[in-house]
Amino acid sequence: MEKKKYIIKISIVFILSIISIILISHDDFLYQETIMKIDSITTKETKVLQNSIGLKEKYTEKIITGTITNGEKKDTIITTTYEESFSSIVTEKYKVGDKVFIKNNTIEGLKRDTYIAILIAIFINLIYIVGNIKGLLSVATVIGNTIIFYLGLDLYFRGINILFLCIIESILCATLSLFIAGGINKKTISAITSVTVSTIILLTLTLIIAHTTNYSGVNFNELSFLTVPPEDILIPELLIGSIGAMMDVAITISAAMAELLEKNKKISAKKLTKSAKEIGKDIMSTMTSVLFFTYLSAGLPVFILAIRNGFSIHNYITSNFSLELTRFLVGSIGIIMTIPISSHITVSMMKRGGKHE
Repeated sequence: MEKKKYIIKISIVFILSIISIILISHDDFLYQETIMKIDSITTKETKVLQNSIGLKEKYTEKIITGTITNGEKKDTIITTTYEESFSSIVTEKYKVGDKVFIKNNTIEGLKRDTYIAILIAIFINLIYIVGNIKGLLSVATVIGNTIIFYLGLDLYFRGINILFLCIIESILCATLSLFIAGGINKKTISAITSVTVSTIILLTLTLIIAHTTNYSGVNFNELSFLTVPPEDILIPELLIGSIGAMMDVAITISAAMAELLEKNKKISAKKLTKSAKEIGKDIMSTMTSVLFFTYLSAGLPVFILAIRNGFSIHNYITSNFSLELTRFLVGSIGIIMTIPISSHITVSMMKRGGKHE
C-alpha cells in the first residue's frame, strides 16, 4: 500500500513537471522583448580570420529566417543575418526551432527558459525519487537561501557593509538549511552551533592573515572589473565559498553521533568523540576534493582560452590561478577546523551529563 502511494506521488510530481515545461515553452506573450522562432538557416559566407599572434578562426555569416511569436508583430516573418564564430566565445550557435530575442532586426540572444525548466524538472523529479519529502524540502532550502542572498544584495546597495552582511547571511543560510534538513532537535542545533563557531574562527584567521600579509601572493586580475577594492570582496567571497562544505561536515558528524546514540544510549562520550574524529578523517579528503574540483572547473574555460591565445601555463597560474588556490585553501581549512569543533560540540550537547570512560 505504501509503495502504491509512493508511485502515485511520483507520478503526480512528474505530470506537474511536464505541464510546467509545456506552459513555459509557450510563455512568449509574457515577455516585453520581441521573440522570434527560427524557421530556416542558410550559410551565406565563410571566412577565416587571423589575430595578432597568428591564430586563425573560422567565421560563418548565416541568413536566418523566423516568425515573430509575440507582441504587435506576432506571426510576421523576418529575415536577418548573423555571424557565428567557430569557438562560440562571443557568439552563439543557433538551430532551427530555437527561439531568440531580436531587436532592430538583430539577434540579441537565445531564449533559454524552456531548457532551464527541463533541467529543474529533472532535478526535482530525481530528488523526490531519492529523497521523498525531504528531497523537496532541500529545494525549499535553495529557494530560501536565494531569497536571503537577494535581500543581502539589496541591503548592500543601500550602504550596509558587505562583510557584515555575509557573516549574517552565512549563519542564516546555515540555520535555515540545517533546520529544514534535520528538524528542530539536538542534532541540528549542534550542527548549527558548530558551523557558527567554525565560521567565526575561520573569518578571524582569514582577516588576521590577510591584514598581516597585506594580501601578498593573491593576484586580483580576475576581479579587475570591480568598481570597489577587490580586498573588500575577497573575504566575503571566501566565507560564502566555505560555508556549504562546513555545513556538510557538521551535519554529517552530528547525524552520525545521533545514530550511534540511538543504537547505544550507554555509549561513552570518549567513544563518541573517537568515532566523530574517525568519521571526520573519512570525509575530509572527499570534501577537500569537492572544493578543489569545483574551483578548478570554475577557472577551466578561462584557462583553456588563455592557453589557446599564447599564455604559458606558468604565466596563467601566477596571474590567475592564485585566486582560485586561495579559495580552495581557505575552504579546506574551514573543513578541517569544523571536524574537531563539530565533534566536541556535538558530543558535549548530546552526552551532557554523561560519563567519560
